[in-house]
Amino acid sequence: MTGDRKTPSHGLNCCWESAVSHAAQKPATFAYKVEEWVQSMQGPADQGQHVRTRHFARGHEMLMLALQCNEVHPVCNNCERRQIYCDFSATPDSSKSPSTATPDIRRQGSQAGSISCSQRTPTQPIVDPFQQPDLVSTKKSTDLDVTDLRLMHHFTSVVALDLANANTPEARALWQVHAVKLGLKHEFLLRGILAVSAFHLAHISPDRKAEYELIGTTHQSLGLTEFQETLARVDETNCQALFAFSCLLIVLAFASSAKDKPEDFTHDVLHWFYLLRGANIVLNLHHDTIRSSFLKPLLDEMAHMDNIAAYRFPDTDQITKLFRVCSSSDHDKETAQAIDLAIHSLLSTFIQASLLKTRGDGTVLATFVWPINLPPKFLDLLAEKQPEAMVILAHYCVLIYWGETHHEDNWFIKGWAKYMLETVKESIPDTWQEQLDWPTMMITKEHGSPSIDAAPLAGSRTLG
Repeated sequence: MTGDRKTPSHGLNCCWESAVSHAAQKPATFAYKVEEWVQSMQGPADQGQHVRTRHFARGHEMLMLALQCNEVHPVCNNCERRQIYCDFSATPDSSKSPSTATPDIRRQGSQAGSISCSQRTPTQPIVDPFQQPDLVSTKKSTDLDVTDLRLMHHFTSVVALDLANANTPEARALWQVHAVKLGLKHEFLLRGILAVSAFHLAHISPDRKAEYELIGTTHQSLGLTEFQETLARVDETNCQALFAFSCLLIVLAFASSAKDKPEDFTHDVLHWFYLLRGANIVLNLHHDTIRSSFLKPLLDEMAHMDNIAAYRFPDTDQITKLFRVCSSSDHDKETAQAIDLAIHSLLSTFIQASLLKTRGDGTVLATFVWPINLPPKFLDLLAEKQPEAMVILAHYCVLIYWGETHHEDNWFIKGWAKYMLETVKESIPDTWQEQLDWPTMMITKEHGSPSIDAAPLAGSRTLG
């Protein structure tokens, strides 16, 4: 990019305007333009960032080049791939993080690295977000808004516990106490909380489904408007609230979709991939501040990865066979590498989800790491409905299915595995349909938890 360089906040501001404009017309489907937001982002603009992104034809390629930096000594992934001098090698070794503690991160899917790639040694005091001023009510009448009070009560007593990623006091307090308290200082977060609560009530109250969905989409649109405005001035005082809202946006993207029939793959499926990656952008802008906050339990679980042999889990051969099925001499080098990396990452995610499922732990957070790790080129292949990419996505549907069937708390993804698989089936030629046999069998039939060897699992532990 020549001339003035756009700052990350400027890019966020420009592209969310189009998303907000669309939300005003169709609030339930606002997220489909989030791809434009992610594509325009250039990653962190800190002075200490050792890899400077330049202007590429695709904005999201710039973003992922920044996000995929693993800061492994002596040379990071980006500089090694480009065969250029890496000035990160001259940086004093910092304290170990999930990204530096995992050997050969690229071969294992880079799960920890994608979540914490911008860790820096804190050199300044962390700002307490709860010291910010409270919202001031502009309500003119003395009438109670019973609907919003009902939504807040439902969130703190039911939904917040569903969203807790582990059964620990810290995990439960994340959404039940801290997020609500922070929402009283940021209207967009408060709106997001009320929107998620409304969609959950719509899920459990079929007779009032339309009513609660309307309430939910209204809060969703109003919250998104202020969220977009706040992104233009993101700093240490509001980054926790922005990241928390970004996480709620992912829930809303699932919950607000009708899932009636596969119609638009890009709008109905890919948009939540970009939402996940968008949340990762917000995290990377102020990683140390967010990680030092009440959100730490969430980040710890997403960054954690056990090193377990693939052969210990059934059906891993169904993932590894994708290397053979999806290889083709017709692929150019970039396409072949993107497919290879996507399968490697899927295998790593499959192993982690299998382990968590065996323990009886939730698998959704581990499953959500895969879209964050995907190379930008693979997202292009998905958008083009390239058969090999779609077949890989179909196998990923099995992990979504595990999340929605083995834990009732994951109400917002109910029906998504079958919906995504049907979308894939309608998108690929007949010659590829046989490659969907295993995902179809896994999703249409109930299966027990995968069994593993009786031998103790080295390095395994219960998350939480």
